[in-house]
Amino acid sequence: MTKISFESKKVIIFDLDGTIVNLTADWMSLRDVLVEKYREIYEEQCDFERISKCLDTIVEKKDEEILEIFFDIIRQYELENIKDTQLIEESIFFINNKELFGIKNKVKFAVLSLNTRSSIIRSLELANIRNKIDLIVGREDVRRWKPAPDGLIKIQKYYKVSKKEMIFFGDLENDLLTGKNAGIEAYLIDDLIKFVNKIKNKQKNN
Repeated sequence: MTKISFESKKVIIFDLDGTIVNLTADWMSLRDVLVEKYREIYEEQCDFERISKCLDTIVEKKDEEILEIFFDIIRQYELENIKDTQLIEESIFFINNKELFGIKNKVKFAVLSLNTRSSIIRSLELANIRNKIDLIVGREDVRRWKPAPDGLIKIQKYYKVSKKEMIFFGDLENDLLTGKNAGIEAYLIDDLIKFVNKIKNKQKNN
């Protein structure tokens, strides 16, 4: 098991989907809709291999109004089945019980996600941890998305902390690459889940 240390950390950052919850949005249908919308607007093809890829192109074109239209479509798809969101219990336990892991009360929790802010907030409400998350950086809050470091740097500047005082958890290699690009320690959520279960088992046996 990867050894995780929270010593000297002042900000703990989580991705959302696959990390705190599992969303049930129809991502394939969303991609098809975005591909068609892009073709309709620009009369050219953009392969949505990743949703962020074509949004990058819209940013390069400096079409903020069009970007907002795409954000609205993404938001609609994310929220459509939001009530079916599945909770990742270990992550939620960690957030609700940080003192069990030697984390001081003044340490802040933040979310950095490619999901829209509305989806993030609603998911956190469903998990009953909205009040535990101090800062949210969603899809609309940056113009370069993971694995670009912009979201993590935005969080760093907000808290005025050093990179060594931050730690980031996500569910994909892309999240690890985001941490690397920002110079911030990053782990897969599976490592935290194992750590949480180890502490829970230790409690149970005492």
